[in-house]
This record gives sequence, structure tokens and C-alpha cells, in this order.
Amino acid sequence: MDETDNPPLTDEEIIRQLNEQLLSIGASSAEQSFGLAVWLGTLPILAIVAILLAFKVINIILAFFLGIIIFLTFVAATSILASQARKNAIRRAIQDKTIPQIRYFQASQAFDFEVFDSKAREILPTEAPLLEALGMMRQSMESNRTDE
Repeated sequence: MDETDNPPLTDEEIIRQLNEQLLSIGASSAEQSFGLAVWLGTLPILAIVAILLAFKVINIILAFFLGIIIFLTFVAATSILASQARKNAIRRAIQDKTIPQIRYFQASQAFDFEVFDSKAREILPTEAPLLEALGMMRQSMESNRTDE
């Protein structure tokens, strides 16, 4: 069977598929950046605590608590960075993949953007990344209308 034998996707299927694609890209980017930062950041923390312990600047109990405090602070900062990496990956995917896919579906299936946008707002939660993409497309369309 080739692609022409498959029935066309409904608006709802397209909406869910595009949103899941963006969520997956964001989660993957956040996981990678968080894992890498924790792995690379833990080594210097352990080295600093070991050096302080070796030179008898601190004792074992203090070294343990200092290590935990530094590690928790580091994990909090890394979480913020991972969240930013997620947002950046989603924005990049919106520009590179999602908007061109929506325009392709719009051209090939001749759907109205306003209907598609309102259906997406009904189906998806307010923080869904696809809604950000649709907002960007709406702004682009409105700025094109005002330029004319």
C-alpha cells in the first residue's frame, strides 16, 4: 500500500500529532541537557569536597552535608537550564518543522486556519506548545495583512 491508500488525517488527529511531536522534542532536549549538566557538574563538586576533606579543612560529616547542599543547589540551577533548553528546542522545532507542516496540511487538505486554530484551542490545554505555533502563525498572517 502506498500513501494514497491511507485516508487523510482529520484536523483533530493532525492537532494531536503535531502537539505530541513538539512535546517529544522538548522533553528529549530537556532530558539531554539535564543529564549532561548533572553528570558534568557532579564531578567538580565531588572533587572540591574531596580536596577540602584531604587538606583537613572540613571533617567527614561537614563534607557530607556540604556535598548535599552544593548538589541540591546545582540540581535546582540545572533544572532551570533544562527548562530553558526545552523552550528553545520547542521554538526551534516550531519554526523548522511545525509551521511548515501546518502550511502543508493547509494547502493539501484545504482547511481554514481559523477553524483549525479554534479546534486546537478546544482540544489542547492552554500551555500546549502547538498553541504557541498557531499564535506565531496568526501574528505572521496579521502582520502580512497590515503590510498590504
